[in-house]
Amino acid sequence: MHTLGIVLIIIGIFYSYMIILRPPWLLNNFKVKTMIKMMGLKGFWIFFVCWTILVLGLGILFVTIY
Repeated sequence: MHTLGIVLIIIGIFYSYMIILRPPWLLNNFKVKTMIKMMGLKGFWIFFVCWTILVLGLGILFVTIY
């Protein structure tokens, strides 16, 4: 579980950088364009931030508990 926690923390940090930088290749992805059509741009970023918080939180939880 400790290894899983470290992997989740690394993924969460990567997601955080994508939120901060907002790379154009992310917004031009077919799946992302579909999500933006369904949720709107603001809804997509809210979802992405919540997903990042969840991944980082679980990673920190796994590292500290196990």
